[in-house]
Amino acid sequence: MAQHPVDDGPGNPSDVIGPLMPDEDALLDYINSCPAPPSFRMIAKAFKINLDQRTSLRRLLRDMADRGLLAGNQSAIAAPNTLPEVSVLELIAFDDNGDGMARLAGNDKENQSEIRVILSRRSGRAPAVGQQILARLARVGPALYEARIIRVLDRQQKRLFGVITAAGKGFRLQPAERGKRDSLGVQESNDVILTDGDLVEAELLPSRGYIGKKARILSNLGNVSSPGAFSALALAEFCIRHNFPDAAINESEGLKIPPVTNRRDLRNHPLVTIDGADAQDFDDAVFAEPADNDGWRLLVAIADVSHYVRPDTALDLEARKRGNSVYLPDRVVPMLPEAISNDLCSLRPGKDRAAMVAEIYIDKNGKRLSYKIERALIQSHARLTYDQVQAVFDGTMDEVDCNVPHGIVHALFGAWHALDKDRLTREPLALNLKERCVVMDDSNNAIAISQRSQTKSQRLIEDFMIEANVAAADMLIASRQPCVFRVHDTPDPKKAATLVKLAEALGGSFNIGKVLRPHHFNKILALAADTPDSLTVNEAVLRSQAKAIYSIENIGHFGLSLRNYAHFTSPIRRYADLLVHRALVDAAATSQKSSKDGLKGMPLDQIAEICSHISETESTAAAAERRTIDRFAAALFETKVGSVVDGIIASITGFGAFVRLEDGAADGLMPLKALPDDFYDYNEQTQTLEGRHNGWKFSVGTPLRVKVLEVKPVSGGILIEWVDGGTKNNRLSSKQLKNTSKHYKKSSESPSSLKDSSTRVRHPARKGTKQKRR
Repeated sequence: MAQHPVDDGPGNPSDVIGPLMPDEDALLDYINSCPAPPSFRMIAKAFKINLDQRTSLRRLLRDMADRGLLAGNQSAIAAPNTLPEVSVLELIAFDDNGDGMARLAGNDKENQSEIRVILSRRSGRAPAVGQQILARLARVGPALYEARIIRVLDRQQKRLFGVITAAGKGFRLQPAERGKRDSLGVQESNDVILTDGDLVEAELLPSRGYIGKKARILSNLGNVSSPGAFSALALAEFCIRHNFPDAAINESEGLKIPPVTNRRDLRNHPLVTIDGADAQDFDDAVFAEPADNDGWRLLVAIADVSHYVRPDTALDLEARKRGNSVYLPDRVVPMLPEAISNDLCSLRPGKDRAAMVAEIYIDKNGKRLSYKIERALIQSHARLTYDQVQAVFDGTMDEVDCNVPHGIVHALFGAWHALDKDRLTREPLALNLKERCVVMDDSNNAIAISQRSQTKSQRLIEDFMIEANVAAADMLIASRQPCVFRVHDTPDPKKAATLVKLAEALGGSFNIGKVLRPHHFNKILALAADTPDSLTVNEAVLRSQAKAIYSIENIGHFGLSLRNYAHFTSPIRRYADLLVHRALVDAAATSQKSSKDGLKGMPLDQIAEICSHISETESTAAAAERRTIDRFAAALFETKVGSVVDGIIASITGFGAFVRLEDGAADGLMPLKALPDDFYDYNEQTQTLEGRHNGWKFSVGTPLRVKVLEVKPVSGGILIEWVDGGTKNNRLSSKQLKNTSKHYKKSSESPSSLKDSSTRVRHPARKGTKQKRR
């Protein structure tokens, strides 16, 4: 019989006859539960093995080691796949929370274990991707480790990306990272063929000092001028998986649509898909019709991915590693092979498709009356675009032009108006931000950056999906099934405090002394609506918010003002939704007939680990998309070098200002030396730069005219300088200048008075002039 570690009290019979010897399973369970490999003495103590029995325990452990069940020695015994407690790691990525992901140094193969590096903010360690660290590992799950840095072995970034430039008889490497202006020498090699303009992955070679630094080229990603170059760079830079293993491809072939048996037949219901014009996969279809008492009946049909992607198969494991699809301007990296994502699970018109369908009844005010979620067989009756549906709503197009029966689209809008009433009642966060998109021509070349506002047709689909997501979460809670919740925490009061001054400047107030609710932020947004400050205020409110993540702990969704919320509507492109579908399958299964499509009893701690992982992959995908759009935007600005363009200050730092150019098409850096000559003070709380002598003041939202000095598409960097325009009226009055002079005179007399929220920033000397003493 297995014996697990116990804490027996005195007088226990085991003290007399000796405890039972633990079996192999009990030993492995205990060893794997330890944060670090335990010693023989720790194992003996945990199982209360007395001195007479320790020889037998040693013999058992030695036998397990001989059979490959254990590794290590008497001072550190571990499972054979356990990583050493102290290891040399290489950082490979960072998430938005500042924590890193790492692998064992020198190991380019796929890690079976995930290593998360917890960075020390207090000690100020900030290693970059590619650097090596000595770290202490603690095992926190079957295949998950937390690492804490002992020391950084090499402060210089080892792995980097950049563009090759011809230099004399050789080449140099210009790093793709923003702010890296100095190029590196390239080690000559016959392994990788290089030409001017090639994007490459490189390794920084050891050296002393900066002069003479060289890099060894690891791989050529293609020429920077070729289509798809920026996306290829993002995939390599963010370590995004984009090639499916053969086993996953093989499993995706030969799959078939299931019969209608044990499914509800909804093929005669005129469900329609509504997506963007360039969408390739259609994972949701909708339908609405009037119900009793002016209410509505909604159907939200979602592709039944769980029928095809079963737990622990090659398809499932690859989807879990990817976490989500990645959408770049000129390329999509799907979570699932195209045989599934673009065919079997794509709800194409006129094709039978397996689906999970949420049937929801609401009253005339959008309040849910009843719901159920079940498996069905459906047929989409039309593939509509947002533009078509919006045109029907605006009256510029008739439903017959969309090839749908009369009343179908109008019924959808009728149901949406009811849902919108409920939205207004619960008052979710009402951000109004445009989406920046890259416009591509037929040859997949970028031709423009567009700003898209959300249309009513997009809001319709969004609110239908939210209603279905809430129903899925409620069903799993009611059936006591595990649920992957989509949670959004209350904002950090410290971040929210940055909005106090902003609210005052807009003529309002923002009290952070009470429990924050979305409507408190909405009041600030309303003050800025339809003003030049609208975009700046919306972005400031967005920055004050916590980050939405996946979790098994339900803390609600602050932004949507919902108590229960999960992602259910996009299992083709999000692994979280696939887990929710499996849990719903388990909820619907009877005790006599369990489903092989469900979670199969997956432990909660494993689901929690997956939640952390897919939250990170989501952040990585978003960062890769932003980075790629920045590069396309910079490339489109190359033709404007030397031109003067309009801009508005988006953020202020101690080294200058970031300026949004041409209504958000791109962002440029305006360093201090590009401002009017003065000695500038940076106030972090008010986000301003203020000149001591000439009275210039720059703050977030200030309109400007700026000159484009330099553009580097590979890094996404645009360097600009102030010309004139919006700051014309920002000169301080003579009275303000006098008060400012008194303040600094007093500051110079009293050292303690320097301890304020401002940071003094001297204007760098301009080339060819002496730095003035101020």
